[in-house]
This record gives sequence, structure tokens and C-alpha cells, in this order.
Amino acid sequence: MKPLNIAMIGAGRMGQTHAAVLKTLLEVRITHIVDFVPENAQHVAEIFGASVSSEAEVLANPDVDAVFITTPTPAHAESIKQAAKAGKAIFVEKPLAHDLDSCTEVAEAVEKAGVPCQVGFMRRFDPAYLEVKRRIDAGELGAPENFRAISRDPQQPKLEFLKTSGGLLVDMGIHDFDSARYFFGEVAEVYAIGSAVRDERLNEFGLFNLAVATMRFSNGAVGTLENALNTSYGYEIVCDLLGEKGKYHLQKKQQLNLEVWGEHGVQHDYPQYFDERFPEAYANEVISFAKNVHAGKPVGPSARDALESSRLALAAQHSLETGEIVNVQTFGT
Repeated sequence: MKPLNIAMIGAGRMGQTHAAVLKTLLEVRITHIVDFVPENAQHVAEIFGASVSSEAEVLANPDVDAVFITTPTPAHAESIKQAAKAGKAIFVEKPLAHDLDSCTEVAEAVEKAGVPCQVGFMRRFDPAYLEVKRRIDAGELGAPENFRAISRDPQQPKLEFLKTSGGLLVDMGIHDFDSARYFFGEVAEVYAIGSAVRDERLNEFGLFNLAVATMRFSNGAVGTLENALNTSYGYEIVCDLLGEKGKYHLQKKQQLNLEVWGEHGVQHDYPQYFDERFPEAYANEVISFAKNVHAGKPVGPSARDALESSRLALAAQHSLETGEIVNVQTFGT
């Protein structure tokens, strides 16, 4: 079979991370690099032996089989719709878009075109998350009862980014909400509260850097979610799943298999950034997409699946901003 020709639309950190994995696959060839900063596009193209091109040229090129879209979120929706119309297989970073109407339009455009589309919820490809999912599906946890997720970043992004991010529970929390759906199914209602700690500037723009959401699942389970942007110790990701037969605890507490024991107690390192916590997940999602598209097999999570995770995250963000308890399934309809 001929190689899968892939164009990278977006040559920033995530684009380069995905391209580095793609470069290792025999069935893949990175052919084009697109970026709104010409110097960045040229630099990345030289690294991966590709050509610099525009998005329009890539989508019009019949030799391009698939595109990786890693541009800023506001640009996702239009790029996905145009790529679907052009018949390209699509990998896109989460979320599909910042608002529910746009997410719906994207999912419908992908389904109408009938093209493969995978959305970058990489935690679904983490080895531990995959094992927990296997065990839940096999009935080993029993009836689900309680879901708990914690995501905390080591430092807050710049204010200009936060103002366009869609909100804490959309930009950051969406991974936790997607995990909730992945493990326990759909959420019936959500309620969130939050605060702006250590940075009073956020209050002027109605922004939060600390939030807690409570959820009631359609199957009767309940859950909580905590997001924060200002830890002093690193990148903390925790997921607990309680069922009638026990509990699963997901947390990576150190990079090195090393503990230093001394007069001040026991010390060890702690993951500092997302690529340290989820390197296997980021690689696995890219490999899965490329191999499945090349073999003509389905890919996922799909645009429709991502739409529902966005619906939940946006409902939670709405609750955070209004103080209302939100019915998730009717939100935005």
C-alpha cells in the first residue's frame, strides 16, 4: 500500500510533537507544513523534510490524504469543515470549537462528508486509562457510583490566552469531562462554582483559575471535578472511579523510578507538564489514527463524541458563570 500523505496545519508545539511521532511510521509521509508564521513553517518543514504550503493549497491537493489540525481553537471549526468538504481524513486537537452551535456544525459536516475524523482526547489512549476502561466494560468494577477528577496546572497561562480560551472548564476541564463520559457514560446535570485566586485581574473579565463541578450521571452515579491553574509543585492529574466492587485510582506521581531517603524524609520528582504525564497517550493517539486511516478502519473519538464532551464542558462553564444547575442533555438545544 502507498504511504499515507499527511499535511500538518499548525506547526506549533503540538504540531511538532505529533509530527515527530508520525515521522517514525513507515506507512506515513509528512508532505506539507502550514502555519500562519512563515518562519515557523519553514523551520518545521526543514526538520521533517516537507514543503511549506497554504491551507487552501493543501486541501486542493489530491495527493494529500489526511490533515492534522493543531491551530488555535478559534480556527478549528472552519478548517475541519473545509477539510471534510475536500474529502481529507482529519485529526484535530480538542475542542472542535468554542461554542456548541459551531461544534454541531462541524460534527454534521464531518458526517455528511463521510470522512474519518479523530479528536485529540489523548487520555483515552493512556495505557492506564485503557486498562481501567477494559475492566469497567468487563464488569469488574460493578455498578458505577462515584467519579472524581482533579486537573491542576503548574502555572497560569497569560491573561491574553485566558480571555480567548473559552473558560477554565472548557479549555482545561474538557479532558476531565471527556474522561467522565468515557468511563461512566452521559451526565444528566452539572453545577459548578469557582474563584479567581492570586490574580485579581481575572475578576475584571469574569474569569476563574479555580473551579469545582459536581455531576449527576444518567445512570445514577455522582461525580466531582476540580480544576486549578496555580500549583507550586507540578502538573497534577488524578482520577478515581468508585463502584460496588471497589475503586480504581489513576495518578502518575513521579517520572523517575527513584526515591531519595534522607534526614528530611523521602523525596521524589513529580510530573511538571502534560507531555511528561501523558507521553504514551500522545504517541498512541497519533499512531492509532495513522494506522487506522491507512488500513481503512474507523477512528475515534469521533466528532460526534467530541460534540457531547463539549456540550458537557460548556454546560459546566455556563453553570460556573451563572450559578445555575444545568441540564446537560437539553443544554444548547
